[in-house]
Amino acid sequence: MSAINEIQKVGLAMVEAGKLLVVRKRGTKLFILPGGKPEGTEADLDALHRELMEELHSRLGPTTYEGAFEDVAAERANTRVVVRLYVGQLLDRPEPASEIEEFAWVPLSKPGALPLAPSIVNKILPYLCARESASGHRRARSQRGRSDRL
Repeated sequence: MSAINEIQKVGLAMVEAGKLLVVRKRGTKLFILPGGKPEGTEADLDALHRELMEELHSRLGPTTYEGAFEDVAAERANTRVVVRLYVGQLLDRPEPASEIEEFAWVPLSKPGALPLAPSIVNKILPYLCARESASGHRRARSQRGRSDRL
């Protein structure tokens, strides 16, 4: 039986208008989250800042840590990935750079035919959909409360 390897990564979930930003590295088929592996003792946010500058020529805006998501690694046999997920925004318009060949915006609720990493399909999209739904309910309640007080 083969040993299972594990990859630790940090990833950015940037959601705009109900769509998630994903990237595809040169020579691969699956889209993944922007981000990458911390180097040495590099802190998560430092790694995320560095990777986003390298991959998308963009600076990271405010973020929140959402948790770790584990699944089968994209395009790697006998490998699991643990993605420490941050939700936030980019301060600059993304443009593919370094090893990134292209990026795309995927609808949270119906990702369609775009080939996505297992961690995105199985764990991250369902989490983000639930998060967006809960956020929408909170906004609706807040707005109803304000109009009731007017």
